[in-house]
Amino acid sequence: MVDDEYGIVDVDPRGRSIIIETKDEWDAYMTTNFAAMRAAGAVLSSWITGYHGEEAGDLGYSVVGFVQRVKIGETVMENPCVATIVWKRTAEGWKEARWHCSPAPA
Repeated sequence: MVDDEYGIVDVDPRGRSIIIETKDEWDAYMTTNFAAMRAAGAVLSSWITGYHGEEAGDLGYSVVGFVQRVKIGETVMENPCVATIVWKRTAEGWKEARWHCSPAPA
């Protein structure tokens, strides 16, 4: 995700926007999130429900359907999602140029 050329925007637990533009910011953000989830006893899992990808020269895209699951005690929350990813071929291999995730349509 940190290869995304436009940065990452997420929402913190208070509903404020968080803009993440560097690998260090991403690492700090995820370290904080996972520490909070561990402290709450959360069990996290996900599974892919669908995938489609295309390549055209040095560009490509993929669409990934997946479900994120969080279980805390007896409470379970499942979030169906769709991620779209634009890829570019570089000298180092394929890199994400843009990543976006939204709730899956009902």
